[in-house]
Amino acid sequence: MKEELLTMSDGVILDSYFMEPPGTPRGHIHLVHGMAEHIGRYEEVMNDLSHAGYVVTGFNQRGHGQRSLDQNQLGDFGEGVTFDRLVEDVREVMDAFKIEHPNLPRILFGHSMGSFVVRRFSQKYGAEIDALICSGTAGKPGLTRVGGSLLASILSIKDGPHAPSVVLDTLGFGGYNKTISHPKTKFDWLSTDRQIVHNYIEDPLCGTVSTNSFFHVLFDGLKVISTTSNYESVPKKLPILLFAGTEDPVGNMGSGIFEAAEIYRDAGVENATVYLFEGVRHESLQGPSREPVLNMMKQWVANL
Repeated sequence: MKEELLTMSDGVILDSYFMEPPGTPRGHIHLVHGMAEHIGRYEEVMNDLSHAGYVVTGFNQRGHGQRSLDQNQLGDFGEGVTFDRLVEDVREVMDAFKIEHPNLPRILFGHSMGSFVVRRFSQKYGAEIDALICSGTAGKPGLTRVGGSLLASILSIKDGPHAPSVVLDTLGFGGYNKTISHPKTKFDWLSTDRQIVHNYIEDPLCGTVSTNSFFHVLFDGLKVISTTSNYESVPKKLPILLFAGTEDPVGNMGSGIFEAAEIYRDAGVENATVYLFEGVRHESLQGPSREPVLNMMKQWVANL
């Protein structure tokens, strides 16, 4: 996995990573990671996809990765950052790698929080990609988003916007273990694989308690992507793949991805495909479920 530093249009430097296939590339797959993790966790995924013939790229989103840790900004997007700025980052990083391979089909992938970012991308720039893949996404947030956004505003005034928000972290993720009998850690909801959970806990770049402003930006983003009218601009022919585990609490144990697919279909999108993986929790691309999930992804992309 090779690293390249890229300067965004607002001057922020993001660390991006890429892998080239051994032969002539058949497409470009761009990965957008989730909240409180980093793109380095996807190195094996990137390696598998590159050996399948794809240029694979990714980057650490603002507030994530070693650069953010070094700058004491881990878990915080930064001053004045909006959810749409995160979308612009995706577009600018993808375009930077497009220079060398301008004619390759482009597949955009997002996991968890990254899935919300790429869903917004499909609303704004759907015509610039050839397919969209969402992992561990959710349906409409409903009143949870409204209450979370209000609380984030109150806590930002009380404690400061860039203060870590233990309250919102607990409210947002504390309930995810409720579906698990006798959980041993607060992150058991991520995977049934004990090693995956252990590695996540031991990783200094994972599990960060994000700031009040981070949560505010995220809740604002959930409002935007759940607004029905925003889906009208998604290209009707854009192929969309949504997948999750049946034990993923983020997507309400699988029902959330069906709801997300229905939102696209109601907007006239003709090809929204849903896959569920039995017994898998939130991180389907980590641990023993990685191989079957990647095989499904590669087959779906090959059939585009």
